[in-house]
Amino acid sequence: MKKIMLFLFIVSFAASGFPASQTCPDSKLQAKYIFYFIGDGMASTQVYAAEAMVENGRIEDSSGSRMKKLAMSNLDTAGSHRNYATNRLITDSAAAGTAMSCGEKTSVGTISMGPQRERRLPLITNALKEKGLKIGIVSTVSIDHATPACFYANQPSRNSYWHIANQLSDSGYDYFAGGGMKGARVEDGKRVFMPGKKKAAPENDPVEKARKAGYKIACSKEELQEVSPGRKVYAFEPDTLDSSMAMPYEIDRPADSMSLADYTREGIRLLDNPEGFFMMVEGGKIDWACHANDAFTALRDVIALDEAISEAVEFMNEHPEETLIVVTGDHETGGMTMGWAGTGYKTACTMLNSQTASYQMFNKSFLDEHKSKRLEEVGGEWDTSIDMNGSVKDALKDVFGLEYATLSDYDKQRLEDAYDATMGESGLHRQEARLRFGGYKPITVAATHMFNQKAGLTWTTFSHTAIPVPIYASGAGAEKFGEYMDNTDLPLKIAEAAGIEDFPASRKKLAANSDAR
Repeated sequence: MKKIMLFLFIVSFAASGFPASQTCPDSKLQAKYIFYFIGDGMASTQVYAAEAMVENGRIEDSSGSRMKKLAMSNLDTAGSHRNYATNRLITDSAAAGTAMSCGEKTSVGTISMGPQRERRLPLITNALKEKGLKIGIVSTVSIDHATPACFYANQPSRNSYWHIANQLSDSGYDYFAGGGMKGARVEDGKRVFMPGKKKAAPENDPVEKARKAGYKIACSKEELQEVSPGRKVYAFEPDTLDSSMAMPYEIDRPADSMSLADYTREGIRLLDNPEGFFMMVEGGKIDWACHANDAFTALRDVIALDEAISEAVEFMNEHPEETLIVVTGDHETGGMTMGWAGTGYKTACTMLNSQTASYQMFNKSFLDEHKSKRLEEVGGEWDTSIDMNGSVKDALKDVFGLEYATLSDYDKQRLEDAYDATMGESGLHRQEARLRFGGYKPITVAATHMFNQKAGLTWTTFSHTAIPVPIYASGAGAEKFGEYMDNTDLPLKIAEAAGIEDFPASRKKLAANSDAR
């Protein structure tokens, strides 16, 4: 009877559309070079939708057998993990990052501490550093944001950016790159995230603290390329960062600025040494674009992460018996799905490529100024009887490929309702507006929703979801990841692959989990 029930579970799980476990032969090799890629907000739908979308000739055919896999999908082993927090089924990046760095569950909003925020948890990065590996942390969001923070800091709150940023230099890790520091932000002569301090004095600057601690602060591609291996580095490009100190979305990134793949490649160059290295690389803005329900922007960042993974694969090809690559997400964001009631069984994912800018850039480069000027034209009070003018229609066409004249009356009304809500007056009930637009600019969300739906993609939420996310792995110890597991198992299996037997509770916990299954 038990065998029958197990069989039915396996069949039902496979039929759910989630990737079944795929494993490679058991490896006795020890991982010396370890890559840990995390797509924030990335689950199976984001990966598969990226594969279904033409990107620079990568995908030959989005509807047939010629559709190519991303580099992550081509790794040897596939599994999945569940990701709940101690106090909520739907997790956040802090609780998920803690589980993926420390091997223990914690509460939402907590950075590498126990659920009561009293006990500091040991980090997999510290265990690997003690073994002799160099450590690198790379992210497209600010380097003191939740996920990267969980790999070098211990803080009761993810919002303690100044405290987190200061722990960067305290860690003594070798390579930090990508985003800036929110903890270094200054407004009205004060550091925004440093309670109790009135002045933004140089000695209170976490970037300067890192410099004084011996880190080379590399603020351009040229400066980073000039750094010699052995020097500790914190690399970011101040001129390209957004207001949250994050790198630009890939769709908006200037061609001459650093990409996630560039930072990964430079990290390999600087960290490579006979004792080995560990590098965590996060595609952090996949999550942000999914929160905003902007599919193409999210998928472009999935592909940017995949290009960084390709750098690791190239390195692994040169060191096949000593390299481990693990790719996963921390949770899913947006409830993204392929298939919409309005398009039935049809999809047109390739049409997403006609989008020319992110929702964020659309707001910044057009909408904010347009709203200000239009309200000034009508005396500051909006009247819902006023329709969108030509400039809005042109912008929607230029950015999202939406030709207003060809839209149905229903779609035109959706846009007009959203435009009114954007301008400050709407006939929609407050709750209806919240459900439609999620607190984002209404006309922008209406446009991305409409554009995504025409491609056959849609969303269920502006928040995270609780669905399990995929794991892909190759190299030394990759077979350990070819199963359905908890997110807390990930750092324990990495420790095991690296030959670390005393990473807290690792062997006992893995054995207990195996028995429970």
